[in-house]
Amino acid sequence: MKSHSGPVSGTGQDERLEERACEESKSGEKSSGIQDAGVAADVRVQSRAAWRVVRASAGDHHGIQHFLMSVHQGPSAAEFQAQLEEPSYETADRLLIKDRGRLVAHLRLLNRELRFGKVVLPAGIVADVAVLPEYQGRGCRAALLEEARKQLLRQGAVLGLLQTDQPHDYMPLGWTVAGRHSYSFSGPREILSHLKSCEEERASLAKSSFARHHCRHLYNIRMGRHVEQPALMRLYAQATRDAYGPLERNAAYWRWLISRGGHEHIYVAVDGPDKLDLEESVSRVVGYAATKEGRILELVSAPDHPDASIQLLARACGDAIEHDFHHVRLDAPPDDPLHQLLRQSGGKRYHHESDHGVVFMTAIFKTRRLLKALARPLNDRVKQAGFNRPCQLGLRIDGEKYSLSVSRRSVRLIAGKLGRSYLNCTRHDLHQLLLGHVDVRRAVASGRLFASTRVALDIGSAMFPCLPVWRPPWDDVPT
Repeated sequence: MKSHSGPVSGTGQDERLEERACEESKSGEKSSGIQDAGVAADVRVQSRAAWRVVRASAGDHHGIQHFLMSVHQGPSAAEFQAQLEEPSYETADRLLIKDRGRLVAHLRLLNRELRFGKVVLPAGIVADVAVLPEYQGRGCRAALLEEARKQLLRQGAVLGLLQTDQPHDYMPLGWTVAGRHSYSFSGPREILSHLKSCEEERASLAKSSFARHHCRHLYNIRMGRHVEQPALMRLYAQATRDAYGPLERNAAYWRWLISRGGHEHIYVAVDGPDKLDLEESVSRVVGYAATKEGRILELVSAPDHPDASIQLLARACGDAIEHDFHHVRLDAPPDDPLHQLLRQSGGKRYHHESDHGVVFMTAIFKTRRLLKALARPLNDRVKQAGFNRPCQLGLRIDGEKYSLSVSRRSVRLIAGKLGRSYLNCTRHDLHQLLLGHVDVRRAVASGRLFASTRVALDIGSAMFPCLPVWRPPWDDVPT
């Protein structure tokens, strides 16, 4: 991507949201008109007329950092420098609005790939959205997001991701809450005491005929070394292969992540003694944990070495006690068994949309592209549920009729058709269904969704299961 500093907004009928659902059928069925992410027409015209969005140049960096500090009290100089050193960083991925030469609004884009089960989705992260207080409510944010959408679309993204404590400012612009915070916390001494009790129970079981299955395997827990980066890459790839939400990380990104300073320590679990040659040391690493100030940002172990996670947790607890932290927080996927361990030690589990007002939001830029990418998972879900294909589900979306047809080879969303079995929902509901954020049966029971028949409820539940969507915070935590 080349860096530009000229105007980039207000161009191109072809950039509008015309491809808004799945591909048209070969028989000429009308393509859906579902609204994707984008500003409402009246806001878009107003913002384009009033503001000109430009891409940043290298000469803007100093002013941008001071601007962000004045608006958000961050990022720090060290964090801003780390952003500039990120391997995929392009100056032109910062979008600016200036008024008479004065910087009044800023947005940063990050091009990423998102794991979504067996599918990898091209996505863009929207970060550092900042508008001067006196320019709030004047269309600056809408203008920035509209240009961000167009730029990400040109780069092939199907989703936009952001975190905000102002979700109501983004919802009218096509953004939907999707994703939940997932962490547990407890006292480090309480955790270690509980682990000791569990160990004593294992010791008693070891006296029985099941000794082989209950004896704890001890690992060498120590600080990680830079040369062990390939081991971390291997473990992360294994852990996220079928996960929902983590980002893809290549070798260059891993080097940057480790060097940027978002963590304090990286511990590794080695299946063997401390003194091993380099090649053997890398292959013997079976787990790692990145920690910062009593918080475990990321903890991963090999599937066949579950005890490594427990021993890494114990090491983090020891460090927390040494540094007088009263709680240990574990950020982990919703289905991670360590959450139960922390609850059993007297801790609390947190799995909610909002954490101190901050929520995760997603924008679907092209429903057609997303459905095409999810064709295989949708087909697999319908097949596993025992429905014949093609399987059709009607969708009444904001009063408009559609039919979602899942066949062995494709997924089509056809406008103007509904059928007897359908779900009634809003556009935001549809986006949350596609992203696995909603439990269909609970939503119908609460009255949020309406299912016209039992068949509609069963098909909807099969097509749109609630998924354990979660993204590790290590990628985003500031230095």
